[in-house]
Amino acid sequence: MSTQNPTLESLLSQLARRDAVRQAEKDLKALGSEGIGALLEIRRSGPGALRRHALHALAAIGAGDELSDRDRRALERLVRIKLPTDRPLDYHCPFLWLAVPAATYEGVFDALGLHDRIPATMAMGMSAVEHDTAVTAGPDGEETTVHRAFVTPEFQGWRMVFGGPVSGCVEEEVLARVSAHCGQAHFYFRDAYDDEHGWAIAEQGRVIRSYRTYREPAWTGDPLPWEVPQTEDEGWEPGLYEPNASCEANANEVAQTVTVDPEQIDEDTPMSGHGWLAVTAPGVGNGPFPGALEI
Repeated sequence: MSTQNPTLESLLSQLARRDAVRQAEKDLKALGSEGIGALLEIRRSGPGALRRHALHALAAIGAGDELSDRDRRALERLVRIKLPTDRPLDYHCPFLWLAVPAATYEGVFDALGLHDRIPATMAMGMSAVEHDTAVTAGPDGEETTVHRAFVTPEFQGWRMVFGGPVSGCVEEEVLARVSAHCGQAHFYFRDAYDDEHGWAIAEQGRVIRSYRTYREPAWTGDPLPWEVPQTEDEGWEPGLYEPNASCEANANEVAQTVTVDPEQIDEDTPMSGHGWLAVTAPGVGNGPFPGALEI
């Protein structure tokens, strides 16, 4: 067949090639539901060399719900085998995240309305948040939008949360609710151009300090002890900033100071426990979400 009309088997073979995997996933998604039956047959009957790639393809198409119980159990076993040797990996970090104390992180599931959590490696979680939104049929048959979140293992006494549900923490009442469940909650974000930054810190159900680049006023709350006074800014002059301003305008730098900066995590960063994947609606699981989950 020509490359303009590749066979399903040739597409699956391309998934093994690092330089071709993105185009192969795109072509597989274009097949949509038409390819699901053939992929399931390959999972059942082979060829054996393509079974692993067929599983990858089903995930990329967003057909995880079609997997057999046997395939689901196999994936769960693989995740649990890899968890003891899981390590931070070189993934693109999302531009917004939440940090909560590792000792009380369990509260984040209730605070953000997360359900059906499953153990997840770092690779699995970070690949999941690249495709963190799915549209599926609700109990009444109407379409409903579902998000998923990844709660990381513990790093330096903190766990981070990535994914769609975290965006709600832009609203202070959501961040305050997380802190009521976890004792503390820190929210960070920056835009893709590194132009706009924001951060907020909540304790015991109340936001005590926040900053956002283009907001007026940019700072709220009183400066915290670790903040560098605004007078130490090279461009400082009387009346230039609000009275409660400081030099702490970079979200990543603030995170590195008071919690953990995800962009600074590497193989030498101490890590304990394992991560979790969870979704914002019960009984949905990870099947409806497009994109292959790495393990």
